[in-house]
Amino acid sequence: MQRVRDFALILPAGAFFSHATAAVVWGLPLPLRILRQVARALDVAVTDARRGSKAAGIAGHQLRSAMTQTRVRDGIPVTSPATTWALLGPLLSVDELIEVGDAVVHIPRRYGMQRGTPADALATITQLIAATEAGRRAGAKKLRAALQDIRVGSASPGETRLRLALVRAGLPEPELDVDVYAADGTPIGFTELGYPRWRVLIEYEGDHHRVDRSQWNRDIEKHAACVDADWDPVRVTLQTLAAGVAVARVRAALVRGGWSPDAA
Repeated sequence: MQRVRDFALILPAGAFFSHATAAVVWGLPLPLRILRQVARALDVAVTDARRGSKAAGIAGHQLRSAMTQTRVRDGIPVTSPATTWALLGPLLSVDELIEVGDAVVHIPRRYGMQRGTPADALATITQLIAATEAGRRAGAKKLRAALQDIRVGSASPGETRLRLALVRAGLPEPELDVDVYAADGTPIGFTELGYPRWRVLIEYEGDHHRVDRSQWNRDIEKHAACVDADWDPVRVTLQTLAAGVAVARVRAALVRGGWSPDAA
């Protein structure tokens, strides 16, 4: 990001950051191979007949103004989140586009159990669709395929991968960012994915859950409170997801809760 800030000071008039560099500015999750590309060359774009930058360490792009929306992020001119996502079509796989799309439309919590509003997201699914259909896009087929599976509620790529794995294994699609209450209505907290109908909760444990002692203690207390409230919590890690164990454990919990594959 420091290179971006430094170059932003000398950007030619009308130029802005785009593609993967814009995704970095917006804090979107990118695979390592794409981050390495950004480290080698920053994406700088202009619209229509303007002359693109040919400076060393810069990947110049010329975009159509009718297909490009720009914003200013922390003083840095950059393509809008929706336009940025659409520009990633040629660079990412469908699943990677879903992960980035989920991050774009994610509505963060404002505080504890207080939910945000669509205005708190970087963009809406409607805006992603509009960016895709604004004109002839490179990677349009992948963008349209990804749009089918982008959902509001996933807060990390790991959660997105877990949701996709569950659905592709034939399980019901889970609800996302689920509020959890005790029988008397006392709030327990919220969980990443869940099946309230079958009293199943799924906690995706990223590395910060393991290395942050206070987070670890909160997780233990939350798990106990969920069990006491007759929820069936399933804890998932990157390793159990990759090994296929997580899907099997969620399936078993759903069956315990009364779900039947035959009734799906």
